[in-house]
Amino acid sequence: MRKNLLLIIAITFVITGCQKESTNDKVMQIINRKIYTEASIDSISTLITSSNDLTKEQVNALRMEVGNFIREYAEHLCDSLNERLNSPSLSPKETQELLRDINNMVESSDITGIGIFKVEGYVTYDISPIFIADIFRNYLSTEEYEFAQIEQEEMQQPSNIDAEVTISYQEVADRLWRCERLMSSDSITNDLRISLKPYINTYMIIMIYGADNTPAFDWDTHAMSQDAKDALLNYVSEHPDSECSKTFKEYIAVLEKSKYYESQATRTFYFNYLRNN
Repeated sequence: MRKNLLLIIAITFVITGCQKESTNDKVMQIINRKIYTEASIDSISTLITSSNDLTKEQVNALRMEVGNFIREYAEHLCDSLNERLNSPSLSPKETQELLRDINNMVESSDITGIGIFKVEGYVTYDISPIFIADIFRNYLSTEEYEFAQIEQEEMQQPSNIDAEVTISYQEVADRLWRCERLMSSDSITNDLRISLKPYINTYMIIMIYGADNTPAFDWDTHAMSQDAKDALLNYVSEHPDSECSKTFKEYIAVLEKSKYYESQATRTFYFNYLRNN
């Protein structure tokens, strides 16, 4: 009798254990179904944000899987919209319906993390880094979440587009300091350091030489713009011991010799930085 009771308990334990699926399993079941809908994304978000059983390895893998799932959804959306948009027989009523659908998708970005917009006659998308970070907020370190915020800021307002600086030099300096400060954190992982490096290089290049279509030096006079000069000097003054300031101090020494005019020495400094970074 005792043996039978123990057997029943064991079987019950096994059945209960099988029935209790992990968050990772539940999420992957949705992803593997490949049913790309707003509801699927919402279910994935709800499962992960309300969970506490994911390992670091599972979080790393799921962030990629969830990102790819949302990207597939966005691709399906854009393909469908572009097919309608490029239809030669698009009626005024159909155009109205299309614009309504695009507007609805823009409004649903809080659920999907997808930004829909038109570029040169076709619809494309971007995916909010902070949206995905928020799904995994309970599992991310402070540094990982801050990096997502840096990505989000650059996505929403790029520092340069088509080789043209699109924000002020002071804003570039502020973004650079945020990256540099994060890079110097004692808790930062090596993977995060690698991810931060391109952002730092981008901001450093702008601070040193601007961009091809909007250089830091005037096209005609070759004088350094006051905004670029002020941002450079302020950075060194405010963060004198930072790694980037060490490079800027060397550059300022070169600029002082040319009285802040573009010269062969300033160009050499710039190309050396590009070559070494």
